[in-house]
Amino acid sequence: MSSEETLARSALPLFRAAAEFEQILGCPFDPDTGMSLSGGVAADELEAEPTAAYEAAWSAGLHHHIVPVSEGGRLASFESMVGVVRAASRRDLAVSVGFGSTLLAAMPVWVWGEEKQRRKVAELVLGGGWGTAAISEKAAGSDLLATATRAMATTDGYLLDGEKWLVGNGRRSAFATVLAASEPSFGLFLVDFAEADAGTVQRLPKVATHGLRGHDLSGFTLSGYPVDADSVIGKLGRGVEMVTGMLQFTRTMVGATSLGAADTALRIATRHARTRLLYGSAALGLAPVRSLLARAFADVLVAECTELAAARALDVARRRMPLWSAVAKYVVPSLCVDAVTSCGEVLSARAYLREGTAHGAFQKLARDIAITPVFEGTQLVQLDTVRGQLVHGARRRGTAGSPAELPLSLLFGFGEQPHSPPAPRDELPQITYGGVDEVTALLEEAVDALHGDAELGRLAQLLCKARDRNRQVLHELGTARTAEAYEAARQHCLVHAGACCLHTWIHRRHALGGLAADRAWLSVALRRVLERLGLPVEPDRDAEEHLVRRLTDLDDDDRALSLVPLRLAPQHREPTPA
Repeated sequence: MSSEETLARSALPLFRAAAEFEQILGCPFDPDTGMSLSGGVAADELEAEPTAAYEAAWSAGLHHHIVPVSEGGRLASFESMVGVVRAASRRDLAVSVGFGSTLLAAMPVWVWGEEKQRRKVAELVLGGGWGTAAISEKAAGSDLLATATRAMATTDGYLLDGEKWLVGNGRRSAFATVLAASEPSFGLFLVDFAEADAGTVQRLPKVATHGLRGHDLSGFTLSGYPVDADSVIGKLGRGVEMVTGMLQFTRTMVGATSLGAADTALRIATRHARTRLLYGSAALGLAPVRSLLARAFADVLVAECTELAAARALDVARRRMPLWSAVAKYVVPSLCVDAVTSCGEVLSARAYLREGTAHGAFQKLARDIAITPVFEGTQLVQLDTVRGQLVHGARRRGTAGSPAELPLSLLFGFGEQPHSPPAPRDELPQITYGGVDEVTALLEEAVDALHGDAELGRLAQLLCKARDRNRQVLHELGTARTAEAYEAARQHCLVHAGACCLHTWIHRRHALGGLAADRAWLSVALRRVLERLGLPVEPDRDAEEHLVRRLTDLDDDDRALSLVPLRLAPQHREPTPA
């Protein structure tokens, strides 16, 4: 099949960039490709940067997707960007995280920066330069108000003093966006390290980590580093507000990295189960193995529905992202980590080997993905954000839902470009989501739409009841940061994820076709959500069996393990030793 025919098969417009990226990079199981699993393992063993993988990603144009079209790049849609990031992460999380750190550094410039600042950062990124978001400090943790770095005003600018630590690309970055305390409050400053005076910057050693050994996680110290007045991003004194706003973009994108890793984990485990002989036949014939794979696949599909909805909202409903981005950041990495854990059970001892099955890539992947729930704010940070947003929303509307403002057909129209999404600076991030949450508020529409399927309708009704019960609990708890409040926030996140599955099924299954139109995935996915909500639901063994067949068919047909009909580069296959 020609590359033109391959791209034509990915007919939905917003998935074409990912299809193109996949074809350029080739199969990660092929050791001769630049972003191969074997190359990633070799670099990981040495705790070295995966240089060949970075070069392959640059050649394929990954860095162009960091820069908005308005600034000369290819970032026109965050939904489209999810597919590209997921494709890179299918190969090596160290690579996608390095580029993600650059996105985090660049995002406040795209949103609030002046034209000169945007032009400078675009030139640096398109030229292959790394960026670092210099937010984190050793003593401050997630408390931005404890930032100790200072910006002292001078006659023609500022002098920056302080240490930034545990920041991505800290040693290799060409530029940084630095959060520093100033007058009247905190500010964000753009630093071009090419302009550094001798002795004003000291790069700190790379921090040794359990996973992501090839990623530059380090830091730097600024000592009287001079910047001019034009280095201030946005308004001085709004630094913490801007960091909070930019995280709505970047914490959404973390989910794409998790999904890419989970795709590869599922593929490794499925291929192993098909070729590993146990008791005279393939391990895939064992019921517990099939159930583990089906449930892991369902967890990935729940995560995918939640991730795509959040990324699309960045394009069509950005005002909802103070809530929805935190929900997605809590749900997606967590479910993907769970899926990888299930795959590890299928692989058993081979999950720990640094050689053999898939070149020993699984153990690296499991270590790498474990950090994704922590990036851009830990799970507790996300739950606190969700709790605070919901409390604010409840004050506005009481326990009953407010009228929806956005149609579900728009919010869940995955793959279609309804209009030109706003550039980052065209619609600034909001502080609160406005008290209207169409995803969970319109669950009754999903129940009504399922009137022809009694079983799916019953599961949807259980989700509605969980939403109503949890809404009442949140209303009664008020503003208190209690264990009950965090549990209520967790339950809201799960209800949201289940609702995303239902809305995807109702509004997109026919357009996506294939797996998306098969009720088996939805049956298992809803049960996985309801189980996590503590509701007693019996497994659907027939649906699990069907989902496993879908899983093997997708792998055989060189397709993504996804609801999205994305054809991959021709897959390189080697027999797994028995």
